[in-house]
Amino acid sequence: MMARDCILTPLGPIFVEASTNGLTEVGWGEKKTSTEENPHLVAAREWFRAYFSGESQMLPELDSSRLTGFQKRTLDALIGQTHFGKVVSYGELAELAGSKGASRAVGSVMAMNPWPLLVPCHRVVRSDRMIGNYSGLGGQATKIRLLEHEGHSFDEAGRLIH
Repeated sequence: MMARDCILTPLGPIFVEASTNGLTEVGWGEKKTSTEENPHLVAAREWFRAYFSGESQMLPELDSSRLTGFQKRTLDALIGQTHFGKVVSYGELAELAGSKGASRAVGSVMAMNPWPLLVPCHRVVRSDRMIGNYSGLGGQATKIRLLEHEGHSFDEAGRLIH
C-alpha cells in the first residue's frame, strides 16, 4: 500500500508517495492523500521544510526499485556530486555516472526524475552554462528560481554566472 501526502511549498503544492522501502514519487500539484502515516512521508515533509529554509537536511530514503541501472547510476551520481549551490553539466554528469558521452541520455533521465528537488535535476545545466530545460511545473522559470534560492545568478542572456 502506498502512502501519499501533499506538502505546501513556496513553489505550490508538491505530492509525495512512499512505499515501506522509501519515497517512490515526488511531483508537482496535488494528489489524493492517504490516512496512513509513513516514516518516509514524515522525512519528506521535514526535508522540504529545511530546503526552503536554507537548512541542511538528510535525504529521505528513496525507493529506486523501478529504475534501470543507468537511471540509478545517473541519479546516484547527481545526489553525490551536486550539493546545495553546486551545478553540473549534462556531459559531466554522464561521465560521473560512468557513461561518458551520454549527455542526451542523462537529459532523458533528468526529465523523468521521480524525485524532483530531492534528487536535484534543477542543478544540471548545459555545458555553455545556459540552464537548459526543466520538466517541473513552471519549466525554466522554476529552475531559475531554485538556482537563485541556492545562491546562483544569471547574466542578461540567462547564462549562469555563479
